[in-house]
Amino acid sequence: MIKINQTALVYLLSKNLKVKRPLFIFVAIYIAIFCCPFVTTHADYFPTSESDLTRIQKEVSFSLKQTPEIKKVFVTAYSSTVGETDDTPCISANGYDLCKHNSENVVACNFLPFGAKVIFPQLDPNKYYTVVDRMQNIFDDRIDIWKKTHKDAEKFGIKYLKVEIYRDNQ
Repeated sequence: MIKINQTALVYLLSKNLKVKRPLFIFVAIYIAIFCCPFVTTHADYFPTSESDLTRIQKEVSFSLKQTPEIKKVFVTAYSSTVGETDDTPCISANGYDLCKHNSENVVACNFLPFGAKVIFPQLDPNKYYTVVDRMQNIFDDRIDIWKKTHKDAEKFGIKYLKVEIYRDNQ
């Protein structure tokens, strides 16, 4: 079977039929409406290299203008190793893939809801972390910052820091 593209088909139809102009216009409109959207480029699609969590944080960053709850808590660090987590070390309690996003802007915390934002002014007053993970039940008053490597987590140690807490439901 011979394959004929749409332009050649329109040309052949317009040459072989007596009523050339109306048919040609009809076929051209048909192609423009039904075929062109499939061949256009997706120039409006801009892929981004930032993680989904970072993008979401930027979109909801206006919520950080609310008055924070301020506490002093013990802050530790952890990494995605089996010795420090469960048998799926890269997946947080809410399903966030720590290893895929590989960004040290998330924390584990039992006393805050998922999605809550925290800032540690003594570490970096401009960096906020999002709660995406949980800790063992014995740590109800502690926050654990995710680090890329076990060495970085050990180096961080344990600190008693002021934390600004921004909950979504305020």
